[in-house]
Amino acid sequence: MFKRTLICLLILTLPTVTLADAIIPEHGKYSTAYQSDWSKLPTGDITGKRDLSNIQFKEVIGEESRIKFANQDTVHLKDIHYKLRWQNPTDKYNNTLIYIANVKKVILENIDVINLDPDYKAYHSILIEGADEVIVRNCYFAGTVQSYHLRMEGCGDILIENVEIAGVQYDNRPTHRLGGGIFINNGASGRGGINNTGLRAEHPRLPGWQVIQNCYIHDNSQDDDHRRNQDGILIHAPSHGLLFNTVVENWLRPSGDSAFDLGFRRVEPEYQDRTFRVERNVIRNCTFLKTPGHGTGPNTLLLANNILINCTIGDYHGGGGDNRYVHNTFIYDLNQAPEALRGLAQRGSQGFSCLWSFAGRTFYHNNLVYRPESKNFFMFYMNAQGDQRKYRQVYADNNVYAIAPLESAYLRSANDGLKLQTFADWQKDTAQDGASQLVEPAAVPFVSYTSGDFDLTHNPWPGVAPLHDKKVEGVLLDVYQDFNGTPRDKKHPTVGAFEAPVKR
Repeated sequence: MFKRTLICLLILTLPTVTLADAIIPEHGKYSTAYQSDWSKLPTGDITGKRDLSNIQFKEVIGEESRIKFANQDTVHLKDIHYKLRWQNPTDKYNNTLIYIANVKKVILENIDVINLDPDYKAYHSILIEGADEVIVRNCYFAGTVQSYHLRMEGCGDILIENVEIAGVQYDNRPTHRLGGGIFINNGASGRGGINNTGLRAEHPRLPGWQVIQNCYIHDNSQDDDHRRNQDGILIHAPSHGLLFNTVVENWLRPSGDSAFDLGFRRVEPEYQDRTFRVERNVIRNCTFLKTPGHGTGPNTLLLANNILINCTIGDYHGGGGDNRYVHNTFIYDLNQAPEALRGLAQRGSQGFSCLWSFAGRTFYHNNLVYRPESKNFFMFYMNAQGDQRKYRQVYADNNVYAIAPLESAYLRSANDGLKLQTFADWQKDTAQDGASQLVEPAAVPFVSYTSGDFDLTHNPWPGVAPLHDKKVEGVLLDVYQDFNGTPRDKKHPTVGAFEAPVKR
């Protein structure tokens, strides 16, 4: 269903401007798109793809075209279409096209910006510092920036939808230059800024409900060797909200760092007790998905019904935050990467999770992990930082691991080398994954793996039952349907992002 839906929808001519959505500030609801029929909802590379064919761009000099607003009730900008060059060396404020500070409501729509400079002279495309409410929709940003194309710092409610951020092929190589995608900065305690909050905005708001949906961010695979540590989507201290139906692809180190970087980085009480949901996204050929942060909590990051292809989890969170991965499909296979990018994609294809300065807790429930080759693959890698028993803060059960058991290393350690060789070693040492299954990759009945359809024809593992854990029940964290909107079997749900058809 996943691949077939894409093929059918690609035939359609999509309008440049889509219907406007609005945040619904309630868990389980979030937005109209979230509550829609997912069987008819195209993935983010379709909904976010911007049709530029009928747009008349104006070539401008950045220094002569900058837009600035401050201390106003409302700023509403639309219908800006620039191809942009900068004359002066990069500067945070002087080389930002649109800068908005201390405004109650910001609406930005139908804005298209292409940076023609390959040398990162632009700093941001849009920077917003301090706003009660921000809405960004139906926009396109392309080419190099020193920091992030779209950056919001110290803002309250945020809705970002139908935005494409694209790399540019500045030369005849098959790789692209870009910059950071979207950065929502709610602060990082102890990281400088005003009062050591990690914020530089002079009039910051407490984060409200924050939703990113239906976006397409792609092709950051080349830079000028400066390694700017740029992510597709970076959120410091997520609030209540949702990251939904977004595709990030070909985001590869050393130029692109992480597809998503999501971490509870604030320790102040007013930033705790937050739940952020990450659902129905596709991460394709991206080196990392990172989850840092040591907020005091309690906070929860829930990742459900996502597809991750050649992407390693970089887990270095702790404090009072829990990460929960429920019903995701993980694929590790370089044949799923473009041939010209396989060398860069290799790192993300070689391991499931890296435990860096990790103190947990992380939960894995009802996931499908698929690796057709067992050579040069690890399930967990643990560096030398912190307690060397930290891997026991991983709690896993009711998963299916379709990896060849003999040559795969389950846990590698920077201190001890190969620490746990087999799945059985892992089960014995950790007392985890008691109801999980290790199967041969050939046992996974994909509808059409080679064409990228990761639906399953049937459920071969009905005995991998759901967890009956009160901590994951209820509207906050339950997963009622699959990637396609199919209701989950309440007694015997299929592992991974797709619920298999029920045989009658």
